[in-house]
Amino acid sequence: MKNFFVLIIVISLSVGSNNASKIFPKNRITFLNTLGRNDDVLTVHCKSEKDDLGVHLVHYGDLYSFQFGDSFFGETKFVCTLSHGIRFKSSVTFTAYQEDPYFYIKFGALTRWDARTDGIYLSNDDHGPKFMYSW
Repeated sequence: MKNFFVLIIVISLSVGSNNASKIFPKNRITFLNTLGRNDDVLTVHCKSEKDDLGVHLVHYGDLYSFQFGDSFFGETKFVCTLSHGIRFKSSVTFTAYQEDPYFYIKFGALTRWDARTDGIYLSNDDHGPKFMYSW
């Protein structure tokens, strides 16, 4: 009970503090367009239960990223749709980030998605590029 009380005090103090991002850095998801052609634009549209981040156009070689904090109750989840090609016909929808449901809150986690000609690759702090989804 004593540890829980200390945790509540630390969280309360850091929520209103400008230094909260230094103590509890936000997680980040990035999307890189390496589709292989300069004219192949990637669209990224991510949503969570609470936020719709809108559609973003990512030109060849460019990066789109956003930051967020995990929910205290383990419900942070971002579902993203990536599209490209003529009339954005090639498309895939997937869970780009899912918080651990066992109250393991992450701080400063980096999840990198790379859109390539053959599909979508994932890399993070645990491993390098790994093929995940085909178009």
